[in-house]
Amino acid sequence: MSQDIVIGVDLGGTKIAFAAVDRQGKVLADYTLPTLAQEGADAVIDRIVQGIEATSGFVSGHVVGVGIGSPGAIDVEYGVILNAVNLNWTDVPLAAGVRAGLKFDIPVQVQNDVNVAALGEYLFGAAQGVSDFVYLAVGTGLGGGAMSGGKLISGAQGMAMEVGHISIDPNGRLCGCGTRGCAEMYISGKGVLEGAREHLAAFPESPLHRSSLSTAAVVAADKLGDPLARLVVAEAGDALGTVMAWSVAMFNPALILIGGGMGKVLGDRLLTRARTTLATRVYPPMLEKLRFGWSQIEVTAVGAAALAWLNR
Repeated sequence: MSQDIVIGVDLGGTKIAFAAVDRQGKVLADYTLPTLAQEGADAVIDRIVQGIEATSGFVSGHVVGVGIGSPGAIDVEYGVILNAVNLNWTDVPLAAGVRAGLKFDIPVQVQNDVNVAALGEYLFGAAQGVSDFVYLAVGTGLGGGAMSGGKLISGAQGMAMEVGHISIDPNGRLCGCGTRGCAEMYISGKGVLEGAREHLAAFPESPLHRSSLSTAAVVAADKLGDPLARLVVAEAGDALGTVMAWSVAMFNPALILIGGGMGKVLGDRLLTRARTTLATRVYPPMLEKLRFGWSQIEVTAVGAAALAWLNR
């Protein structure tokens, strides 16, 4: 008797990652295709269909569902991408388009990419057995997801926990969304670079003057004790601590998980500073049993697969 599997799809601005995943979260096969968003939504949907069918062909099993993690605001009930800036999509019926293109008749569900990452941690990763937790993804930008009472918080427009665009300083750095002082302009790869540029002139001896400015250069300079890099990382930690404080006040989680490439690269330096800031900004009893950790799911499409499994 063949086992049931689902196909997880991580839809990004440059690539689409696919994974065939069993009920225990084991990746049985994976596959990648370029997004080529400039070709339009229909062409991308065709590639998603192609990738799902190719990935399912790599394994022996019965495909019982598809989960898709997508950037942007999403109508979760109907699987419509309301607005995804890096894909240049507005009101794209992604779930219906994929379902219509597949050769087999299976459920297709769509959710925000950071939300499915949180689901992946809940079913298969660092949040197993924890019904109330917050997941913060520190990457090129900053995103968040939250589970409360074992239920994912999506919001009326699928935009709950859009923490990267909460203004922590109304007079601060201008964000691409049009608001000033958004959290991700301080705590993200983008924010670290903005911080280095903002303060560079005040630190003429910094080795960052002698290298091409990049997140890797800032991280390396921080490890060497460069005052400029240390200031930038401290600002990032303070911003993350502020976002944590809002999350704690709203959801009273038992656990905060940090994911994303930039979060893990900055590591304990970032988290230690964030926890110090957090401690000054919330009702102290809310911190007594709060734990912190790092995400464990490394294959991004596993989170999308978790979406499919959770709804079976």
